[in-house]
Amino acid sequence: MRRVLAPRRRFVFEGRVPGDKSVTHRAYLMATRAKGETRIRGALRARDTDATLAVCRALGADITVDGDIVQVRPPERVSEPAGPLDCENAGTLLRLATGFLAGRGIFAVLTGDDSLRGRPMRRVVEPLALLGARIEGRRQGELAPLCILPAHLSGRRISLPLPSAQVKSALILAALDAEGETVLTDLKPTRDHTERMLRQFGVRFELTDDALTIPGGQELVSPGAVEVPGDISHAAFLLAAAALAPQGEATVAGIGLNPGRTGILRVLERMGAHIEIAPEHGAVEPAGAVHVRSGALTGVDIAADEVPSMIDELPAIAALALCAEGVTTVRGAAELRVKETDRIAALRQMAESVGGDFEELPDGFRIHGKERLEGGIVDSQGDHRIAMAAAILSLRCEQGVEVVGADAAAVSFPGFFDLFEAAASR
Repeated sequence: MRRVLAPRRRFVFEGRVPGDKSVTHRAYLMATRAKGETRIRGALRARDTDATLAVCRALGADITVDGDIVQVRPPERVSEPAGPLDCENAGTLLRLATGFLAGRGIFAVLTGDDSLRGRPMRRVVEPLALLGARIEGRRQGELAPLCILPAHLSGRRISLPLPSAQVKSALILAALDAEGETVLTDLKPTRDHTERMLRQFGVRFELTDDALTIPGGQELVSPGAVEVPGDISHAAFLLAAAALAPQGEATVAGIGLNPGRTGILRVLERMGAHIEIAPEHGAVEPAGAVHVRSGALTGVDIAADEVPSMIDELPAIAALALCAEGVTTVRGAAELRVKETDRIAALRQMAESVGGDFEELPDGFRIHGKERLEGGIVDSQGDHRIAMAAAILSLRCEQGVEVVGADAAAVSFPGFFDLFEAAASR
């Protein structure tokens, strides 16, 4: 689907965004193996998370859906699926489900679309094998489809220096089925949605600065209800649009403010946007309202240790950088090469399509900003975040932007383009 966005100079938004994708995936999976029913309110209904619902149903869960309220009745025991489990384009689902199933004592095959079958899995498969998991896949477990065989898991000490919440979460879920204690060491700061939700489901573990210890053999017990905050990764593109527009302002209420996810807010402020945060209190996941007003944007340097807190928002930051005064440099973001597409290459192509100055680096990029861009045709390459980044660029392009493959946004943010155009037409 193509979407033609005329040049606009004003962007005004006030409202909420769909539920957090990362939290929704985890809520569905944990509710499927917990004792007791779970009512999940605010769940994201999008292609990625609906794939997780389908996987949970195939594993025996009885699921009722009413808008963003999802009721999960778990099976007495996770069932062996009759066919392959299709994760579609959801990398979080593929990696978390691999850990979820590793010690369940059943045979299962995990697969996905062409893009997902090309994403690296050995980073998950190898540490799971140290616990005793038996997982086969293409290229010695590097690529899906993955075949998971019944196995007896035993806890042990495992180093996880890769700053990946997905890998950490897969190991945590497998450790719950292991005999004895599992200790994950050398951990780098990443989002902690899994740890927060496990506490809701009654799981005990010990967390220090760089290690996490999980006793095996624990049963999850449903808290009855789980609240999913709005997704800061969705909000990021609306907040970035407000920062980018010559006359821009946005207030997004109820979004998640997990400390491992708020790097985008710090960078927006450093670039020159005006930001106010009103935290809410009492929720398991930190949340609140964020207000952004446009300002004179300047380039920034983003170091490797900052990247994990904004990895999914870097396309929005790249869009801002193309229009900021000076140079923006991002390093330590090689993970962008193995997302839905090679996002560094896709961002370069986006920038070149609208007349921007973008230099690829092996692990990031360097952008020389311009006051105005020409505009043009941008191919999303099937990547939802590239599609949304291209959209917000239209606010500073003389000829507007035509987004090819705009429907990719529905993977995580259904209705984004309608919402964006309504805010940009005021």
